[in-house]
Amino acid sequence: MTPIDELLQRLLKAAAKAPPMTAEAPPLGLETRVLAQWRAAEASDDYVSVFAFFRRAAIGASLVLALCAAWSLTQTGGSLGGDEAALLNYDIQMSLSQ
Repeated sequence: MTPIDELLQRLLKAAAKAPPMTAEAPPLGLETRVLAQWRAAEASDDYVSVFAFFRRAAIGASLVLALCAAWSLTQTGGSLGGDEAALLNYDIQMSLSQ
């Protein structure tokens, strides 16, 4: 047996001979403070940060949507006149509905 194994065996035997430790009840003040802090932590929801992220994402998406709508209204549509654009839109809608 190596010296490390002998040392380990002696430590294990000494630990087996040690008297068991008895757990004592914590003081009343400690128990009250722990329970109060536990209840206070329970009130703060873990999903608050997730909801804040989704709210910011929705606001950002709304901003992008508004900017795209404003940009599309400022475009003239190229060289197509009003009637030609209306005919082209009608042709596209009819081809999509078939």
